[in-house]
Amino acid sequence: MKKEVDYKVSKHNSLVNAKSKYQYSVNQLKLICHLIANIKPDEQDFETKYIALKELGFVDENNYNYTYFKDEFVRLLEMPFQIPGTKGWTNWFSYLEYENGVIIYRFDPALKPFLLNLKGNFTSYYLSNVMNLKSNYAILTFELLSQVRKQQEEENLQGYRNMTIKEYRELLKIPDSYLNADVLRLLKKVQKEIRERTNLQFNFAMKKMGKPFHSINFVLLNNKKVAGVTY
Repeated sequence: MKKEVDYKVSKHNSLVNAKSKYQYSVNQLKLICHLIANIKPDEQDFETKYIALKELGFVDENNYNYTYFKDEFVRLLEMPFQIPGTKGWTNWFSYLEYENGVIIYRFDPALKPFLLNLKGNFTSYYLSNVMNLKSNYAILTFELLSQVRKQQEEENLQGYRNMTIKEYRELLKIPDSYLNADVLRLLKKVQKEIRERTNLQFNFAMKKMGKPFHSINFVLLNNKKVAGVTY
């Protein structure tokens, strides 16, 4: 049987680190990643494209509930984010239509520097990793840690990423009601999910500045092979 091609998701790092006012759902994140993975390396501009819902590989009890997905996808047009390095705002798509299980879309032109012809300072990973994950927190954490995957591969040992708890909260849109103890529990769940479902695993430690916890130190490790994931 011919092995299905596993495409790569490639984003400029400033886009990976972009902060939004909105919390994306799991399906919204998977849609964005899948459509980015469909961008060809030689594309010079964004074109209007079509994709069927059944091609996205979502694992959800509402897989065939077209109204459910339509509401969730079209809501992306109401969730703008700031263009990295500018004072301007944009949406992921300049056009988005969903009817009878078919998505018609075109990425916004403002995103061309962050998705097309990337030569350096970008993050790239296989799509299957994201499609295997079940929570938006796990997907976003996987992307943030994938930024140091190149360092891990070059050293063939470990990769490192340190960030403040405040930054991690902002990037993942963790509710203000979560205490640091809640963030710790969330991180442990994310750690387990990423280890069991992707080609990445990590250890982490929450560090104090004075009495309160201030930052998170992540250490990437080589992971065992997971079924359905490309390495």
